[in-house]
Amino acid sequence: MTRSKSILALIFIGLLSILLTPYAVAAGSSSYTVLVDDTLGFYKVYNLNNTPFTYDNQTLNITAGDTVIWKNDVWDNSELTILSKQNLWGNRSGYLRYTYDTFNYTFTVPGTYEIYVKEYPKDPHQTIVVAPIVIPTVTTPAPTPTVTATSAPTATVTQTPQEAPQGLSIWYFVLGFVVVAGIILGWYFFKKKPA
Repeated sequence: MTRSKSILALIFIGLLSILLTPYAVAAGSSSYTVLVDDTLGFYKVYNLNNTPFTYDNQTLNITAGDTVIWKNDVWDNSELTILSKQNLWGNRSGYLRYTYDTFNYTFTVPGTYEIYVKEYPKDPHQTIVVAPIVIPTVTTPAPTPTVTATSAPTATVTQTPQEAPQGLSIWYFVLGFVVVAGIILGWYFFKKKPA
């Protein structure tokens, strides 16, 4: 491989790591799978990110940016259509023709949403409560003046440490792999003498 090709490879790896960074940042959102059948309605929820959650009385509490995946779990391949009272999506989007068919929706606006099965309107409806994203604020205490022998007053500022993010995402591993691969390729190709 020539030196120009190795430089292009490093530029590509650098651009790829820049492109993957937003996914690593946005990886804080969660995904939930809701099993739906013709008898019990929205009867069970799984969290795909292994974060703690509660599902009582057909109510799911999530955060803006989270995704809910509804899965047809009817044993005889009956069709289901998942709809919202607020018309968040159309009939065709939520149509689940066969068992194990899925439909997903990412909730971006905080609020309370009622979800139901069109074919079984008397089954219990699901309530999804979407909370706004809480952005932690960093508070810095006011500077405290200190007495010193200098002619100009000085102050010390301490900063409150931020809390570590919850869990690791696959995107962090992908980003780390790309960066390490770039370093190894760069070391290999720049250290190798041209033939």
